[in-house]
Amino acid sequence: MALELAKPLSSQLTPESQCDETRPACLRCVKAKRVCPGYIEGLDLVLRDQNQVAKAGAERRQKAHPIKRTKSPSSCSTSTESSAELSSRSASPTSSSDDELIVYSSLAESRDSYAHAFFVSAYVLGPRDPRTDNGFLELLPLLFDRLAFEPVLSSSLAVLSHCYFGAWHRHIRSAENLTVQQSYSKALTGLRRALQDPRHCASDEILMAVCLLNFYEYTTSALHAKPRQDQHVDGATALVKQRGSRTMASDVSKRLLIAVRHDMVGKALARSTAVDEAPEIWDDPEDMPYNPATTLDFIGRDAANLLAAAARHGSPSNADLSDDAIHADIFLSAKALEARFAAWADEIPAEWLPISLPRELIPQEVIEAGVLGDHCHIYSHTSVCATWNSWRVGQMRILGLQADYEPMESKRDAVLQIQQLADDILASLPYMLGDKMKPRAIHAMDIVYPWLPGQDVPTNHYQSAAAFGGLGLWVPMKAILDLMQYMRGDQIRFTGAQSSRIGKLYDVQDPK
Repeated sequence: MALELAKPLSSQLTPESQCDETRPACLRCVKAKRVCPGYIEGLDLVLRDQNQVAKAGAERRQKAHPIKRTKSPSSCSTSTESSAELSSRSASPTSSSDDELIVYSSLAESRDSYAHAFFVSAYVLGPRDPRTDNGFLELLPLLFDRLAFEPVLSSSLAVLSHCYFGAWHRHIRSAENLTVQQSYSKALTGLRRALQDPRHCASDEILMAVCLLNFYEYTTSALHAKPRQDQHVDGATALVKQRGSRTMASDVSKRLLIAVRHDMVGKALARSTAVDEAPEIWDDPEDMPYNPATTLDFIGRDAANLLAAAARHGSPSNADLSDDAIHADIFLSAKALEARFAAWADEIPAEWLPISLPRELIPQEVIEAGVLGDHCHIYSHTSVCATWNSWRVGQMRILGLQADYEPMESKRDAVLQIQQLADDILASLPYMLGDKMKPRAIHAMDIVYPWLPGQDVPTNHYQSAAAFGGLGLWVPMKAILDLMQYMRGDQIRFTGAQSSRIGKLYDVQDPK
């Protein structure tokens, strides 16, 4: 009996249905080449929630700091300044002491400019290994010239910029940050309007805006320990289905397609749900810019669908699978996926291989912060480390599925492989976190990182590890805890302690 992987609900419904409620887009809307109203309705709900939160926050601030009504300056002033005097004073330098920096008010930048400059310099323009590119942030410079003409893209970028600028520089990690709320409401309102126009729905700018808003939702779900919302992942998927992947011929369009696929796979793997395999999403246009990271997404897609099928059929009732064709097929499919994961690791660039640094060469400050076992790993770049950890998570989940289905006497091999993969994830923590035990500035250069003897830590590592390292460890750490039944006691204790450490560094709760 052939294994039937999870399929979209659309395959079970009739085309005569007014709306078959398939997510992310119903069949009628896909055939009509329009965005399904389900995404727009979801934006309405989010916008309503944002307005309610903003109103509650304003009322709370007003109660905490009531406005004292006073007479206007003009009514109580005995003298007035001429316009020339006012102009002269605004152009003069301001300083309260001789030691302070003199700033001319006429040169002052807006808060938006500071936020944009920070986010772009820290998260977009930093050095990276292009062979790990499967996201969208690196595409932003290609669209900068369109920001002035695309208010939805501009306001979506403002949401992320204010969120990260506030988190790092103003220490505002509250979900009720007024500036972020205002930017998000503006972006949602503009996006809802743009989705009514088929020309906008087919543009890279709108698809990029949805990807930015999805990244914002991912960030807030991590920073504020709330469930991640799916509306923007589903919205990006619906936009791709409407356009059709084969029509996305430009370089930017192709790389945005890769980014949307990556988000779909990440969401499905985290929840053991099926990935929409519609040809409008997965049929490739010519000359797709594939690399090792994008190739891994295809294996991850099939892994997510197998995990979803296993969840639907349930665990085998006993270790003997001979009488249960479905469970036997799941087990054989898991073995095949294990081989594909192994083949991927055999074909990666040689410089991607992690370097094992023995404990005696690891700085004492780093050891005291947290090192499991007798070594840690060093990588060529933080993005390479993150790609490796994504591979380990997928491989661990498939091995965990095998361990559920294997007889007790042969289960040990799968369990040992799971534990080794967990060890390798935990060996990446010192490389990403160094000796940090409390929140530090993103540009701090006095953090101690393990490195090869006789070599200095690259300058870009301080910023990339701070920007992407901590939050990037959250998913693999959670995967270890999800497979706790197969872990050693020291792995469970170390993962729990380091999860608490990451929570303190980034104001995030421990994964459950």
